[in-house]
Amino acid sequence: MLRCLAILVVVVYHYPRPQGHEAYQSFANFGWTGVELFFVLSGFLIGSQLLEPVSRGETPSLRRFYLRRALRILPSFLVVLGLYLFVPAWTERPLVTPAWRFLTFTQNFGLRINGFSHAWSLCVEEHFYLVLPLTVLALRGRLRAPSLIAIAAAVMGGGMLLRGGLWQHHFSALGPADPGWRDFDMLLYYPTYARLDGLMCGVLLAALRVFRPQAWERWTRGARARAMALVGLACLGGVLFINEEHYRYLPYVLLAFPLAALGFSALLLSLAGPAASRVCARIPGVKTFAVLSFTVYLTHKAVQHGVREALAPHGMDAFHVVTWVGGAVAVLLASLALHHGVERPALKWRERLERGFAPRKPQAQPSVP
Repeated sequence: MLRCLAILVVVVYHYPRPQGHEAYQSFANFGWTGVELFFVLSGFLIGSQLLEPVSRGETPSLRRFYLRRALRILPSFLVVLGLYLFVPAWTERPLVTPAWRFLTFTQNFGLRINGFSHAWSLCVEEHFYLVLPLTVLALRGRLRAPSLIAIAAAVMGGGMLLRGGLWQHHFSALGPADPGWRDFDMLLYYPTYARLDGLMCGVLLAALRVFRPQAWERWTRGARARAMALVGLACLGGVLFINEEHYRYLPYVLLAFPLAALGFSALLLSLAGPAASRVCARIPGVKTFAVLSFTVYLTHKAVQHGVREALAPHGMDAFHVVTWVGGAVAVLLASLALHHGVERPALKWRERLERGFAPRKPQAQPSVP
C-alpha cells in the first residue's frame, strides 16, 4: 500500500502543474515526500534483512547482501541509463551529467536538473547499502535499544544541524527572487547527508520488529495502530503546512524531512498489522503498482515527456485528458516491459546464485538490543 502511494505521488510531483488549480498545486508540491516514504520503506526492508541474522546469533553475509542488492537494482537501472546515454529521443531533458557520475552513484552531489536527474535517490540508497551492513557488522553484539535510538537521533539531529548551518551560510541573506536560490536543491535536497532521516526511521522500525516482536505486535494492532495513523497524519499535516508557508526557508530545512520520515514511519506501523494488510491488499492495483514501483520510477519522466511531445502537435497539451490517460498507459506498458524483460529474469538469477550463501554462526552468542 505505502509503496504504491509513494510511486503515485512521485509521478504526480514530476508532472507539469496547471495554473489556477490551487488544491492540485498543493498536492503536487507535496509529492516530494514520496521519495521520503521510499527511504522509510527501504530502511525498514534493508534493516530487517541485516538484523534478522543478528537476532538469531548469525553473522550477516556481505556477499549475499550485495549480490541481492546488485541484481535487484543494477540490471533495470543500467538498461534505462543506456537509453538516456544512447537514445537522445528518450530523455525528457538534455543529458548533462556525465556517465561516470551515474555509474559511480555520485550524481546526487552537485546535481542540477537535467536528463535522468531523478536517479539521485538511487545514489542515496547505494550509499546506505554500503554503510549500514558494515555498521551492523562492526557494532553487532555491542548495542542495546537505548544506544540504537541514541545513534539514530544523533544522525537525524546532526542532519538537521548540518542543513541549518548550510542554509545560514548560503541562503539566509537572499531575497525571494535572488538567483542564488538555484543552489538550494543542490546543497540541501539531493546530497546523501541531507536525506538520512527516512532511512534511519526505517531501520529503527526494523530493529523494533526484529528484536522486540511482542512490542511490534502491540503497536501494529488495535487502538495503538489507529493512534499511530493519527500521529502519522498529524506529522504529514505539519509537513504540508511547512511546505506551503516556509518552502526553502529555515523551518523547512530543519523540520520537513524529519517530520515526513516520522509521519510515514507512524503510518507504516499503523498499516503493518494483519487486519490492515488484508484491507490494503484488496484495493485494486495496489499489488501491481507495488511490484512495478522501481521500473515506474526509472521510466516515468521520459515516457510521459514522450507522450506529451507526440500529442502536442494535435492540440492536446499536458493537461488534456488524452495526454493524461495516454501517459499513464505508456508508463505502465514501459514499466511492465522493463519488469518482465529485465527485472524478473535478474531476480530469478539472483535466487539461483544466492543459494550458495549461508549465514555464518559466531563462536559466542551476541547480545541484542
